[in-house]
Amino acid sequence: MQVETADAIETAIAWQLRLAEADEAVWAAFVAWLEESPAHAAAYDRVAAADRLVAEVRFPEPAPVAENDNLPAPRRWLWWTGGAAAAAALAIAVVPTIQPRAQTYQIATRDGERRTIALGDGTRIELSGGTRLTLDHANPRVATLDRGEALFHVRHDTAAAFMLKVGDVAVQDLGTVFNVTHLGDRMSVAVSEGSVAFQPGGTAVTLRAGDALSARDDGGDVTRTRVAPALVGGWRNGRLSFAGQPLHEVAGALKRLYGTDIALRGTLSERPFTGVVHFSGVADRDVPRLAELIGATWRRDGGQWILAEQGPRTP
Repeated sequence: MQVETADAIETAIAWQLRLAEADEAVWAAFVAWLEESPAHAAAYDRVAAADRLVAEVRFPEPAPVAENDNLPAPRRWLWWTGGAAAAAALAIAVVPTIQPRAQTYQIATRDGERRTIALGDGTRIELSGGTRLTLDHANPRVATLDRGEALFHVRHDTAAAFMLKVGDVAVQDLGTVFNVTHLGDRMSVAVSEGSVAFQPGGTAVTLRAGDALSARDDGGDVTRTRVAPALVGGWRNGRLSFAGQPLHEVAGALKRLYGTDIALRGTLSERPFTGVVHFSGVADRDVPRLAELIGATWRRDGGQWILAEQGPRTP
């Protein structure tokens, strides 16, 4: 059993060195090795712990070797056959300090396209159109919403909270289904189930089911509202809810969902809009209906719809 333990530790050291440059296939092989035996996981834990400590150890200078000394150079890996105690001691001496490197990758959708991805930790993310999300193979509990909109179904883990970054803001899962948008320098979050911690800096605001919040992506200009939990993520079935958002956000939602380009003329862009609208995905039907709801005129110019304020009526 002692030899088996030493072999496991030697293999764990090899994995620790290899993971610094690992791709997705290597990580899958590493997880498979861990799952083969509890001894593998225990061995890797010991090596990882020694790795964290090595930076604090001051090693003695090596003794000088006489010129006529014909003894062969020591082979450091040969010492691993000496048993578990020797192996553990050697781990501190020879394993370099290696921090797992971020292995980021991006998932993106075009306007009018949707996509659902499943992470290895059990979390599921639904992406609306015009969205880009940055993830990390080395840490599936961290993500960045670069732009667009996504609904997160997070598997809660008290030991490793899921953290979503939006600009300078962090949204931390507390056992949750929540929707986040990031458009320009603005972001918003709405909670359907559970709760999240909204962290614009040193402070944190807890949002529970039915809570919504919008802010600049630097954490400033925070506005809190309420929303029916059933309407959170309603973009998946074309049912969009707005509570005082400017009309350019309504137009942006249509562009992401269906690729429909809407230009707002005059002061329409900043006019606040409140209501629940069901969109069919057919621009010829939805755009005139939206114009009617907001009291605007509409016309089509090639692939773009143009909405403008109605002029004064003549008697």
